[in-house]
Amino acid sequence: MREVAFKVHQINPNWSESAKSLYIKHALRESKIQQQLNHPNIVKLYDTVEIDQNSFCTVLEYCEGPDLSQYLKKHKLIPEKEAKTIIYQTLVGLKYLNDFKPRVIHYDLKPQNIIFHHGEIKISDFGLCKLLENNETRCELTSQGVGTYWYLPPETFIISEQAPSISSKVDVWAIGVIFFEMLYGQKPFGHNMSQEKILKEQVILLNSFRVVFPEKPAISKEAKEFITRCLAYHESDRYDVDQAFGCSYFKKKGT
Repeated sequence: MREVAFKVHQINPNWSESAKSLYIKHALRESKIQQQLNHPNIVKLYDTVEIDQNSFCTVLEYCEGPDLSQYLKKHKLIPEKEAKTIIYQTLVGLKYLNDFKPRVIHYDLKPQNIIFHHGEIKISDFGLCKLLENNETRCELTSQGVGTYWYLPPETFIISEQAPSISSKVDVWAIGVIFFEMLYGQKPFGHNMSQEKILKEQVILLNSFRVVFPEKPAISKEAKEFITRCLAYHESDRYDVDQAFGCSYFKKKGT
């Protein structure tokens, strides 16, 4: 007798067999992984139910909303103190995913997948997540080209004969983008550009070497330093999940 949300997964009969197969693979992976997760900052998945030959639904924890994307559209800018709380709760969820066995890289962290519920932040949508088995810290990015480009780091755009290798630092990059977007009402890279243009002009790969902060609104030096470390172009210079979570910025009260 609890309220739940149904997420319907519909397979288009006109899709190619490979497209159907890929969709089912992602949806089943999402269900399998999310059902094992149990944390206040992660949307809980209770069950998966078949509807018919071309559709099924996942039964999820009901969240009152809105999601962070809707919240941003309404408020345009979010004050630093509030944005800091949202980011910290999201990091608590990421820390759980990073400590989980097998380790989980969300890979699609963005405002649409961060949902409000009774004053808490919950991470949703694990359809593109990656698993790191056997204490691995990296995996091959076999699904290059999928995801939401404004929130993906440079290493995911590198084109080579061999698939690029990624770590959970892709989620930390997304954290930096989301924090910047909440504070300034715009994305740090590729703002107002289409996904197609970002990819075609290699915006993230060629133009994200340095974070440029607008003069207004006034934001603390510590917040800017945190964002800069999250958005370090070279993966080796970027915070990992543990470093971002343990950053002194979040231990300082009254920002």
